[in-house]
Amino acid sequence: MNLSSGRLLVLNLGSSSLKATCYEPKAHASQRWHESGRCSVEAGADRSTLESLVSSMAGLANDPEVVAHRIVHGGDVPGAVDLTDERIAALAKFSAWAPLHQPPALALVAAARARWPLARQIGMFDTCFHQTLPEAQRYFALPHALHALGIKRYGFHGLAFQSALRKLCAAEPDLAAGRVVLAHLGGGSSICASLDGRSVATSMGMTPLAGVPMATRSGSLDPGVLLHLQRQLQLSPPQIDQLLWKDSGLKGISGESADMRVLLACASPRAELAIEIYVNTVAETIAAHAVSIAGIDALVFSGGIGANAWQIRDRIAQKLQWLGVTLDAAANRNGVGEISRSTAPLRSFVVAVDEAYEIAEAVASYVSAH
Repeated sequence: MNLSSGRLLVLNLGSSSLKATCYEPKAHASQRWHESGRCSVEAGADRSTLESLVSSMAGLANDPEVVAHRIVHGGDVPGAVDLTDERIAALAKFSAWAPLHQPPALALVAAARARWPLARQIGMFDTCFHQTLPEAQRYFALPHALHALGIKRYGFHGLAFQSALRKLCAAEPDLAAGRVVLAHLGGGSSICASLDGRSVATSMGMTPLAGVPMATRSGSLDPGVLLHLQRQLQLSPPQIDQLLWKDSGLKGISGESADMRVLLACASPRAELAIEIYVNTVAETIAAHAVSIAGIDALVFSGGIGANAWQIRDRIAQKLQWLGVTLDAAANRNGVGEISRSTAPLRSFVVAVDEAYEIAEAVASYVSAH
């Protein structure tokens, strides 16, 4: 089977919206894809959401041949796969490790299967890009038997990191092949170190909860805090889930908002504290990831905060001047392409990632081979 004449629909379900991109294959000899439609509708994983999508998207006048889904947790799956009943059951086991993402994504798969019963349903995962992590990055400092049970680092935001590297490679291929630290900063935030175009370290772990603080997620904590919450404060596992995934991060610290735009416009001490903690932790994590690749040639910002909040990039850069991060003020405010000063020893960039294109590329290769 191939996609030489069919239509590919890529579905990317986020926390507040369902983004869809429709592709027609090989419109030009020099291209694999022609994008025939793109839209976003209010989030949901049910049949009515898909119907709203179909009515909003002219490119879906005819049914797709293949529907590709972004799914956050794929475990050790190295690439795109058909979403069979058996595969979906296996992916459902990761729901407890990615409760904000996995259940809605799998519900959307079920809705898409019902809406387009003749279409081939294929999944692509945020964990795939990090399959190249070395063993020392995969392991937690726990007994080996637990590692064998799957308690290890998987990493996330892989499609975004892949896209960011593709964008960097288009502009600066030599840099993209070198030592790059990627900072994908948004509602979910994580850092990745890339060497020769491969992920070799990343800040998220077994779940998308680890690493830097996020909009509503705590980021990494002293494990003793969790024991204290359970033993002394007698919080139940569902209460701890709610606390760590939905009531912490920028929202928890500020007590005002999970939205960085709101916090930047707010003059309250707690809003400033939330921003400072976020900036400090991101800068520290970028520096730590430079260690894993023995230096850094390029720093790349992406994501809702990384690509749009010039003030946050500026504050992060100020804390990393010793590492060679020096931004051009005008370029940083503009927030497109290279934003470093011409004399900076380390080059910095802002890119707009396209996860849908990464999914389309991976799925096309998979379909051609299977």
